[in-house]
Amino acid sequence: KQWYQRRVRGKMSKYELIPFHESRSASEATKQLNATYLSLLHKALSADSFYFSYTYDLSHTMQRLANTDQSFKNLTFIERADERFVWNRYLLAQVEICSELTGFALPLIYGVLSITTCSLFGKTFEFVLFSRRNWNRIGVRYFVRGADDNGNVANNVETEQIVRYNGQIASHVNTRGSIPLFWSQRSNITYKPYVKLFNHDQQKEVFIKHMQQQIALYGKNILVSLIDNKGKEKEICQSFTYVASQKLLPGVRYIHFDFHKECSKMRWENLGLLMDQISEDLDSFGYYFKDREGQVTNTQSGVVRTNCIDCLDRTNVVQGLIARNILTKQLHKMGVLTDDQEIPSNSQFEYVFKNRWADNGDGIAYQYTSTPALKSDYTRTGVRTRAGLLHDGYKSMQRYVQNNFLDGHRQDSYDLLVGNHRYVSSEESPLAKPKHPVGVFLPAVIGIFIALLILKLVIPEETWMSQLSHIGLYIAVIAFLLKQVVVWGDYLVDQPRLYHTLNKAKAE
Repeated sequence: KQWYQRRVRGKMSKYELIPFHESRSASEATKQLNATYLSLLHKALSADSFYFSYTYDLSHTMQRLANTDQSFKNLTFIERADERFVWNRYLLAQVEICSELTGFALPLIYGVLSITTCSLFGKTFEFVLFSRRNWNRIGVRYFVRGADDNGNVANNVETEQIVRYNGQIASHVNTRGSIPLFWSQRSNITYKPYVKLFNHDQQKEVFIKHMQQQIALYGKNILVSLIDNKGKEKEICQSFTYVASQKLLPGVRYIHFDFHKECSKMRWENLGLLMDQISEDLDSFGYYFKDREGQVTNTQSGVVRTNCIDCLDRTNVVQGLIARNILTKQLHKMGVLTDDQEIPSNSQFEYVFKNRWADNGDGIAYQYTSTPALKSDYTRTGVRTRAGLLHDGYKSMQRYVQNNFLDGHRQDSYDLLVGNHRYVSSEESPLAKPKHPVGVFLPAVIGIFIALLILKLVIPEETWMSQLSHIGLYIAVIAFLLKQVVVWGDYLVDQPRLYHTLNKAKAE
């Protein structure tokens, strides 16, 4: 069996929810509400990305585990786990109260994991890629953006790349996370909603809080921002650049690389300009390395924190380039590659490496948007193609439908699972409150007039003038109603109802 596979042991494929038996006198409304809450839990737990182990602490990186003493190792997994990545922490709260039961509490890590046995120049080694998702500001694409009051950010993922060869182990960590300012980009039926910044006088404070977390966990930080300096991203780009460039904390360096501008017209070779800017820092930060005797001879002293607006597609491309840069150095040190060798571009391992990173990007994107990542053709092949552009267009339309009409339910399922919303029987549940009437009646009225228009087009009237006037009337009414769709877009979107509600967003 593979070395890391023996430690992971499990990916959750089945689960069981054991409910308390409700009173026979419970009303139909209460029973229906219970069924709704259960459906939300099923939605969250059915994700095909929960990992666990009976023998190995999956919540920590190799380097963090190596820097622990015996008292830490004597703790149960739930007691010593990195709290950021334990997705069933709230569900286990009652178990943890009783110290005798903590040994039975098994942390669940939500993320993306691949373990592959690879060969290069006749030498076999194990290649592992593990992305751990932070639950502290959990959410889906347009409903959770930016930072909260404590400095936690949306779509915050720690990715560790591990290599094992001939008793030697090397790992490297990088992170991604939403721009650490107060901002939102709420779904409102438009294709790409406007970015809204708020709490302007507290932006520096929340940036410092987040970066203090990053420094405490990873050491020095390079902030690589890939967002556009134009259009709907311009304001937040300039705000982030203004705050991050003030050198508010030592050991933090900021780089803005306008990905879409620099790589427009298929100029993907310009990514080398970014790599040139960070190459010295990557050399300085290093990576974790343990030799055959079990001695740690190298440690990683800093991390590259990458973001675009979603921290998905552009971020995936850049993280893959950084990972390949570090991996080449690790394979040289391990003896898989000699000093004058590089990873051949046509090798089987090159194919494995690119596809594992593309799969990692797809998995992270699916957790945040319910669709695979864009630009994955470049991550998989190193070449951007027109077919890839067309496929990205299809995935973008999938995202539009998902983000506007399905994500509210998914957001509620996350908030219920991690304890952001806690049901109190003595209070009215937000799920019991009716939706805004516009969200019900406006689509129905539009549907009626579209149906009437189709009938007028199919069934002729006695005179063409009469038919033409009716068709014109229906088109005018539909056009008016479609304008109302934009005006009332907030209420046509599938909004979260438990925690990240529309009213809470408007209050911000």
